[in-house]
Amino acid sequence: MPPSFVYSPKYVIDIGDHVFPTRKFGLVAESMGTEGELIEPSLPTKEDLLLAHDADWIDKVLSGKMSLDDETLMELPFSPEISGAHQISVSGTILACRHALEHGVGLHIGGGSHHAFRNHGEGFCVLNDIACGILRMKADGKIKRAAVIDLDVHQGNGTAAIFTGDKDVFTFSMHQEDIYPERKEKSSLDVGLRAGTGDTAFLSLLEENIDKVFEHNPELVVYQAGVDCYEHDVLGGLKLTVDGLARRDKLVFEACRARSVAAAVVLGGGYAACIKDTAALHAQTLRTFAQIS
Repeated sequence: MPPSFVYSPKYVIDIGDHVFPTRKFGLVAESMGTEGELIEPSLPTKEDLLLAHDADWIDKVLSGKMSLDDETLMELPFSPEISGAHQISVSGTILACRHALEHGVGLHIGGGSHHAFRNHGEGFCVLNDIACGILRMKADGKIKRAAVIDLDVHQGNGTAAIFTGDKDVFTFSMHQEDIYPERKEKSSLDVGLRAGTGDTAFLSLLEENIDKVFEHNPELVVYQAGVDCYEHDVLGGLKLTVDGLARRDKLVFEACRARSVAAAVVLGGGYAACIKDTAALHAQTLRTFAQIS
């Protein structure tokens, strides 16, 4: 049976001369659509959004009544299209979580907005699809315990803040320490890396720390698989090679599979100088978890 990939063409938005490459989602979908089925999510319910966010923030997102401060924090030119894309991305991650619990793996060609807080957006992130996905599964009685493995080059500050005090959700972020966000939040486990960290040191630290995630006994892992750790990324300073990123993904996949823990994959960041390189790296992650050789 071919794998399923959650994706909406509405993720691709013209936001002008901006460093965030929304076109990468379409390029990844073109690649994966030849290898499996693309499933399009619909808009989430307001209840889905309120699981992780304050009512005032959701009203702003739905109405579009953003202040200049709101847009400055988000680092995005707010529009109905951006609002719609980020809302659908929440549904996409919820669907990927459901697929993971039903089939062992759920694959979202999108998502990973780990900088969105309960009451505001930050860093290209409007809504925290990771938190909404986990909390939807908990509210539906599908799981009691979950974990986030966040290997984006930037700390998952919004996710960490949303789950502060929630003993049922373990947040693990392994990231470059000296870049955005300037003020880090406290995850259940943070591993900060120096600029220039390459394959050997990164993979050694990941292998050393990943068992701590599973000591929490999660029934679901959401893997934020940002590829901005890549050595040619323009926003990050880590030095992972294509092979190093492949080994990273395989390590996470095998850790989940060895313990029979469901894994939902969301793409997160990626800002290589060549957008095709970013898309290829995201596709590599998805193929690893779909077990496509």
